[in-house]
Amino acid sequence: MTLNKNIKTVILVANKNELAFDTADDSIAVYEIGVGKVNAAIALSKLYQQIQALEIKPILLNVGTVGSIKYPIEHVLYPTYFAQGDAYTEGFFLENTKFLVGNGKIESVELEDFDYNKALLTSDRFINTTTAFYQDIKDLNAEAFDMEAYALADFCYQHQLPLYMIKIVSDNCDGTVKDWENILNRISGKLGNIVSNYLKELQA
Repeated sequence: MTLNKNIKTVILVANKNELAFDTADDSIAVYEIGVGKVNAAIALSKLYQQIQALEIKPILLNVGTVGSIKYPIEHVLYPTYFAQGDAYTEGFFLENTKFLVGNGKIESVELEDFDYNKALLTSDRFINTTTAFYQDIKDLNAEAFDMEAYALADFCYQHQLPLYMIKIVSDNCDGTVKDWENILNRISGKLGNIVSNYLKELQA
């Protein structure tokens, strides 16, 4: 994706099939960042270089799917708490772990000020309640799980970029990647309509 000086909003999607959305003008761009934290961080760093070169300050809006045990499929979330879902967050490992909050402006808070019950946890795998991995994190009682949000939030925190998020529940952590792929057509259009209305509110 190549930006231009008219860009005011960049929509970040892990997979273009997650969002059925047609940009109305050249002030909005859709940028596919890839699946997983590493891909997301690399893609956003490249985007940041373009932003710096053009001397523009667009709003970043991450849109995509999440797994959730708490909410039904098609439920829409606007996450504001972000944490690692598969990295050590105990003992001296906490020195390199951030707990991030925000809607627009991302800030780092202490663990005691972080509410895991409202958190979107980011892991490099699909979460399934039948796995041993889930047993390690189930007591956190997180709101939802994804594979990119924390990396995006951390990058935006470090570079003072405005970041908003809209997520839609695509699974209840009880299926496979194939189940997720099959449901995209069902939810991508709904998500596109929600994004259109959300952008109107942001730009108002």
